Amino acid sequence: MNALPIFVGLAAAIGAWLIVSGSRSSQAGDAATLARQRLARQELGLGQSAIALELEKPLGERLTAPLRRWLTRQVTRLTPAAQAANFQRNLDFAGNPFGLDPAGVQTLRIAAAAGLGTIGTALGVLVGSPLALVIFLLAGVAVGFYLPVLWLDQLVRERRAEIEAALPNALDVIAISMEAGLGLDRAAEQLVRHQEGPLTLLVARALREIELGRPRADALEEMAEATGIEDFSGLIRSILHAERTGVPIARTIAAHAAQMRVKRRLKIRVEAARASLKILLPTVGCVFPTLWLIILGPALLVVLSITSKH
Repeated sequence: MNALPIFVGLAAAIGAWLIVSGSRSSQAGDAATLARQRLARQELGLGQSAIALELEKPLGERLTAPLRRWLTRQVTRLTPAAQAANFQRNLDFAGNPFGLDPAGVQTLRIAAAAGLGTIGTALGVLVGSPLALVIFLLAGVAVGFYLPVLWLDQLVRERRAEIEAALPNALDVIAISMEAGLGLDRAAEQLVRHQEGPLTLLVARALREIELGRPRADALEEMAEATGIEDFSGLIRSILHAERTGVPIARTIAAHAAQMRVKRRLKIRVEAARASLKILLPTVGCVFPTLWLIILGPALLVVLSITSKH
């Protein structure tokens, strides 16, 4: 009896179970998750106790919470501390998609590796070659293991692009509010109150940390570091330097907003200049051969017919 179909079926079942468990394990009601949820509720003015937050969850989720917590702990042991911190930083910056945590990302990596490895094994069985079986299996495992990381990096790049696009207008709002007589914190609150987006979420988190007693410099520097945008980090450093030296902060923010608009305009021009080079390859590879075939095709047929007669 061939045991390979049984192995493929078991691997597929394990991969499906890991995918479901990985997506659910991120919702485990541990102390850190509940603390983050309470902080989010306080930002919205809806502070609730940990028991109330736990009772809001569905019954099935509460019944399976011990198993999911155990799975999270096991996967966390397999995740290095530096990698887990990097995952957590990227997840926080990307807005915690699907409520994932580092253990959930690692579980998704294992599940995707198992699932694509199973598909590769099935393809190798269809080909019927042992070498093809090994190649497809290794390729599926490698692609599946790194696919969630690539997906998370793509989310981070998209979120960073959104912040870069919204940053000049947000800086104008803060500068105008400060020129009207508000302080930096109150001007940032006006930004959070009247605008939406990933940038305002970061600003709201920084303001909440400042209200809870964290030094303003530390909160602003961490916010700038989380974005990974050099212009934003330079702006925060300029604001902190202006506070220490007594330079008007509103003027500094307005200058940075104008400078960022100039940089964005130059970046758009550079991308427009590159478009002509990018379109050159499909033009030469796809359009020109078709035109040559249409123009020279009849003449080539005539030449071939004359040659065949002789």
